[in-house]
Amino acid sequence: MDKMKKYIIAIITITLFGEAYFYIFEGIFRFSISVVAMSLALLLYPELREIYLGIFTGISILILRVFIQSMGNPSPLIELVKINIPGSLYYVLFGILFYLTSIKRHKDDPIRTILTLSFLDIACNIFELILRKSFNNILFHYILIIGLVRSIASYVIFIIFKNQELLIKKKEHQKRYVQLNTIISNIQAEMFYLTKSMQDIENVMSKSHSLYGQYRNDPEIGKSALDIALEVHEIKKDYHRVINGLRGFLEDFEDNDAMSFKDIITIIEDNINRYIKQNKKDVNISFETSGNVYVQKYYPIFTILNNLIINAIDASRENGTIKVCQNIYANEIILQVSDDGEGIDHSILPYIFNPGFTTKFDNNTGEPSTGIGLSHIKNIVEEMQGSLELDSKKDIGTKFTIHLPLNSLKRR
Repeated sequence: MDKMKKYIIAIITITLFGEAYFYIFEGIFRFSISVVAMSLALLLYPELREIYLGIFTGISILILRVFIQSMGNPSPLIELVKINIPGSLYYVLFGILFYLTSIKRHKDDPIRTILTLSFLDIACNIFELILRKSFNNILFHYILIIGLVRSIASYVIFIIFKNQELLIKKKEHQKRYVQLNTIISNIQAEMFYLTKSMQDIENVMSKSHSLYGQYRNDPEIGKSALDIALEVHEIKKDYHRVINGLRGFLEDFEDNDAMSFKDIITIIEDNINRYIKQNKKDVNISFETSGNVYVQKYYPIFTILNNLIINAIDASRENGTIKVCQNIYANEIILQVSDDGEGIDHSILPYIFNPGFTTKFDNNTGEPSTGIGLSHIKNIVEEMQGSLELDSKKDIGTKFTIHLPLNSLKRR
């Protein structure tokens, strides 16, 4: 049905454009812009069959023109049909020649396509003139000029449409890419919690088995301890499968080509601006980059910056200001996220990077945050052999500074 709709829309459009015409000389031979519409339809929609479109367009144009001319015209209907048949056959021949010259295969070559379209337009006009017995040298010169002009116009409009289509696809691709990076970053953050839980499970299993060893002669306690150890072992295997699966998933993505830091900042900026808009936050955020470098391990950068920026947004007051800076010095990248928000109380600064520690609570439910964001950032930075600095003053603001060696951002 979708293909049929395209045929119907194309035929109606070409037919109506056929009524936008002008005469070079007095007579019945006229030039319209319908051939531009037909060329565009065939170039933009490869699934349309050239010959079918030419035949049905020719029939449609014949019917419309005969109908319009018959209104208030005493001429017999058969005479009106004879007058308009050459014009309708123009489109039939145009479709046949369009197919035979295989324009669709080389439509990305502008010179070749324009020249081929000009040839088709000129040949079909000559064919129509011969049928009307109106061919002459003066009109032939006009046919050459108008054929070239219409062909150039067709191709220019085609390029405009294609560029617009590419722009829309690029924006959609960027949107999906931002969403994908956010998902990957969130999975990496949760991986920290899962890894920690895996260690806790190992400890529980070890203690249960040790307890079984101590009380194996006690039927009740020994059996219970062994049952706990066996059940925890099953949980451990399930956790192990989940963690390995997620690690494999992340490794597949991290094997992608390198990404420039400017592109990373651009994607993060787009994502954060969307977050601010969706959550109706009243904050002003700016991004500054100095220098550019391509890195392969870019997902950790998304995790670090997304967490720090969202924390800064949550800590900001009304009409607060957040600044994100990226600089390259010697062999390291320096990232800074600063805000003029609430700041962090001096008494809790020593605990701010502890797993599970949080000062954020859901306003609706009262539930505390997971408290793994900052601890995960610290873990990532340490794994990449970097350093993290925190400078915060109550009611003045907070600044995080992260130093990452460039070597740690490359694939090993």
